[in-house]
Amino acid sequence: MRVPFAIPATVVTWAVVSAFSIVLALVLAMLGALGHWSGGSSSPTTVSATVVTGVSCDQSGLERISYPTSDGKREASLDACGHQVGETVDVAVGGDTAHLAQATAGASFDARPFAVVLLVFAGIAGAGYLHLIRRR
Repeated sequence: MRVPFAIPATVVTWAVVSAFSIVLALVLAMLGALGHWSGGSSSPTTVSATVVTGVSCDQSGLERISYPTSDGKREASLDACGHQVGETVDVAVGGDTAHLAQATAGASFDARPFAVVLLVFAGIAGAGYLHLIRRR
């Protein structure tokens, strides 16, 4: 049986390498290797807190709050201004810094699909550039 056209071995090699690069990028993306910056931490807990140290809005600095936990009271920084000492505010606590409950973001941008697309295009561009260099 005669093949109507012959595919050069270098083309087959480049096709295999490109396909392997794309599959590797997709596997890494599915495992979450590209999404370390986009994954949000655990959802913050909303509690009522008391302002311990207030900061006026014309000064720089963070306010300090105190809120009850199962282990007792805990203090954290509040990234807000203009509250009076002793004032009760609803905050979202998720670490050492608290945020006003009304001001927290409802959704975050998940960059993993976008990162996969960029990685695939970068691989294709790199393979094309290497092919141009090797043709010299």
